[in-house]
Formats: sequence, structure tokens, C-alpha cells
Amino acid sequence: MKKKLLALAVAAALPMVSQAATADVTIYGKLHTSIDYVDPDGGDSIYDVTSRASRLGFKGSEDLGDGLKFIWKIESQVNIADGGTYWKGRNAYVGLAGGWGTFLYGRHDTPMKMSTGKLDIFSDEMADYNATAGFVDIRANDAIAYVSPNFSGLTLVGAVVPDADYDGDGDFGGAYSVAAMYSNGGLFLAAAYETLDDLLGGMDANHWRIGAGYDMGNFHIGAVYADQGDLTNTDNLTVNGSYKFGNNKLKAMWASIDPDNGSKMDAWAIGLDHNFSKRTKIYVQYADSEAGLQDTNPSGDQSGFSFGMVHKF
Repeated sequence: MKKKLLALAVAAALPMVSQAATADVTIYGKLHTSIDYVDPDGGDSIYDVTSRASRLGFKGSEDLGDGLKFIWKIESQVNIADGGTYWKGRNAYVGLAGGWGTFLYGRHDTPMKMSTGKLDIFSDEMADYNATAGFVDIRANDAIAYVSPNFSGLTLVGAVVPDADYDGDGDFGGAYSVAAMYSNGGLFLAAAYETLDDLLGGMDANHWRIGAGYDMGNFHIGAVYADQGDLTNTDNLTVNGSYKFGNNKLKAMWASIDPDNGSKMDAWAIGLDHNFSKRTKIYVQYADSEAGLQDTNPSGDQSGFSFGMVHKF
């Protein structure tokens, strides 16, 4: 009886497996949770278990012939520290790709965010440059984007957000973001400009950033500078470096937040990663920021320790 039931279950599943294979659907994700201790200057210490941009995604493509593909993605963020009760939209889009580049529209990181993401060696961790150094990255709804082919190491990206200020006028390019990225050997360079047109919290601001990185053997060094204009009225700088040995990586960063009116604030961090495999790692790090560790409701100078585990699938 059990064998008959198993055979029926397999037979029922085969059409779905065949359909998924034909559609070229990939299920992927990342589980990232840390145990954090944060010590505010003049306040009570905080202990927390934090889900750090854990996510579940589905993506796929269909070959349309003549080198043209239909592409799509749906990705959501889930708070696994609270039992998966909190879901938040990440990148989700449809588009076309071919030898001429990639065209997509939906919800997506702006080109500015894309331009220097690889230079944040503490990305999604306590010492993430958004949290410690005040860099502003945007994932925009209603984005229409184009990514060029690679021209001898150079890639150009542009995106517009129609009627970003929701005033009903239907402006096609009210908010836009452009970026150029160059990669050759161990060298990486990036530059980006963005105008928001009320896209973020009612801000009508322009801002720009540049970044550079260099890999030489097991060593990496990188830097990002941003003039965030009326968005935050600050100039932001971060410099970082790392060294790989065996399955480990030692990494460190220093950052500066320089307000147009006010005193300059510094931040720094040091951490150690251990990779069990290409998909699984643990890490420990210490961070200190005079601007606060933003993921823990900043209130001035804060420092903290974080122990995290990351698994990609």
C-alpha cells in the first residue's frame, strides 16, 4: 500500500518538475542572523538576536531565440529571528536581456546602490557602511532600468522612476540614477549620480559618490566617498581592507561623516570571517561609530560586538 501511494505521489509530481525545468526557475536565498551586544554612550546596553537581510527568492528566464531572453525575479526579506513573521519586498522585476544589454522594470536597487555594493566588505553586518558611516542606498519602486554590456571592463547603468513625487503630473524622469563601473584585473572603479525628486521621505535632493577597490592576491583595499547634498547634508567617506588566509578573512574599516554644520564623526570596525564552505560562514566583529549603529536605534556614540552565521542556498 505504501509503495502504491509513493508511486502515485511521484507520478503527480513529475508534471510540476517538468514544468519547472522548462521554465528554468531557480529558488535561492540567504539565512543571516547575528547575536549582538551594543553599548550606547550614556545609555543602557542592548542584547539582541538580529535577522540581517535574510531572504528568499525565485528567478528565471526563457529563451526567446535570436539571443533574446525573458528574465524575471521575485525576492522577499524575511525576519528569521522572529519566526519568519516579517516579510519585506526586495528586488522584483521582469525584463529582457540580449547582446545589447539588459532592460528591466519593477522594484530594483538604483544604479548608485549597485555601483559600490561590492566595496562594502561588511555588507548587511553590524559594520555595514550604511549603518556605521551613513551612506544612503535606495531600492526604488516603479523603476525602469538599463544595464549595458561589458565594454572591455566598463559597464553603464541607468534608471528612471516615473512620477516619483506622486504629484500626478506623470513626469517620466522625475527621479533618476546613473552609474559607471570599470573592472580590469584587480582594479575596480565606480562613479554614480542620483536625483531623488521626493523619492525618499519627501526629499528632493541630488547626491553623488565615487568608489575604488584593488585586489592583489589575498589582499583587498577599497574606499567610497559620497557628497549626499540636501539628502543628509553630509560628506561620507569609508576606507576598508581585508586579508585572506586559509578559510579565514580578517577585515577592517574606518569611516568619517562630515556634516555641513557640526562636528565630524568617525567610525571603525574590525572583524574575522571563517568559511566552512562556499555557502556557509561564521564571523565575529567589533564596531564603534560616533554617529550610532543605525540598526539599533542610534543615539549618539555606540559600540558593539556581533557574532553571526550566514548560509546561502
